[in-house]
Amino acid sequence: MSTSTKWMEVIANNLANTSTTGFKRDVMVFNDGLMREMARDSGRGETIGQLGAGAIPMRMMTIFEAGVHNPTGNPLDLAIANDHAMFSVQTPQGVRYSRDGAFALNTERQLVTKNGSLVLDGNGQPIVIPPGKMEIAQDGAITVNEQQVAQIALFEGQFSKMGDSLFAGQSTQRLPAERAQMLQGFIESSNVNAVTEMIAMIRLHRAFDMAQKSAMSQDEATQRLLQTIQGQ
Repeated sequence: MSTSTKWMEVIANNLANTSTTGFKRDVMVFNDGLMREMARDSGRGETIGQLGAGAIPMRMMTIFEAGVHNPTGNPLDLAIANDHAMFSVQTPQGVRYSRDGAFALNTERQLVTKNGSLVLDGNGQPIVIPPGKMEIAQDGAITVNEQQVAQIALFEGQFSKMGDSLFAGQSTQRLPAERAQMLQGFIESSNVNAVTEMIAMIRLHRAFDMAQKSAMSQDEATQRLLQTIQGQ
């Protein structure tokens, strides 16, 4: 029942972020609980089988497969073709990474996320885009009036979720231009499949009910046994 509850929380969070740009779904990793060996003669005789304590959650794991690339027509929107690459952004907590490419310009014409975090180039500097006809190439090169003014960098490595579509990075390295592959005018949808998550939630609900009924049946059997002993 405890395992089902924890897994249900993960599924509920996935479903809540079905429409979050660039969101990566989470899954629970399980292991078998303590296996007890059953033997005859109060444990002194031959082995007659094993009894498991059920699945126990080990950790939560993020699935980094890419979501669908949806066209928006907005020249500042970017989707990443590489499943594991991330944009680098500056937040009050330091440098973080994100797949959310729904960008905009602030009052200083700096490229920012929808939360106002600065998008960084390969040198960790903010990206400033002057007025003019702008284009963003697949390798992240930004040109204005056919002159390159900045370069959006992508990074890959070990990432862990920090919330608000942000990731902390460990052992991150910049991707070379030929592997960057950004799509201008697209944003990446969440990789959550709502139907699959709903089916999993229904199965978990049934498993929880079965476990609850089993616990109640055991309590009732124990109570009847005590009543029988007291009656003797």
